[in-house]
Amino acid sequence: MPISMKELTAEEKTIFVTSLLYIMDLSKNQRKDYLNSRLKELGFDESVLKKIKHVKTPAELYGLIKQIEDIKVRRYILREMILVAISNHELSDEEISTIYTIGANIGIKEEKVGDFFIWAAKGLEWEIEGLQLIEGDL
Repeated sequence: MPISMKELTAEEKTIFVTSLLYIMDLSKNQRKDYLNSRLKELGFDESVLKKIKHVKTPAELYGLIKQIEDIKVRRYILREMILVAISNHELSDEEISTIYTIGANIGIKEEKVGDFFIWAAKGLEWEIEGLQLIEGDL
């Protein structure tokens, strides 16, 4: 069964939002619309952001994520972090390295993290091709 945000516990939801905030801060990604859509899916509003601790290091973040027992939930969080990182259509070496480090420290094999990056890149290509179909040859 696929992971749904509705299935997450309150603690997992908080860790999820903390993870997204961390990668947004790292990448200086200002895609607040993505974060706000995730907050709504979780049943939160923007006021929750003031209550959530912002972590400053990958070690702090993977320390939180490791508290989640279900590997599928940890994978889900990592996948969503990758989506936030690429949502501005740029991916820095620091973002890539940090995500691999977090993945390794929460029990996700390097190969699986790579699979997530490939999946995200394919999605980005698909999005760009769709825009070209609409806007091309005008």
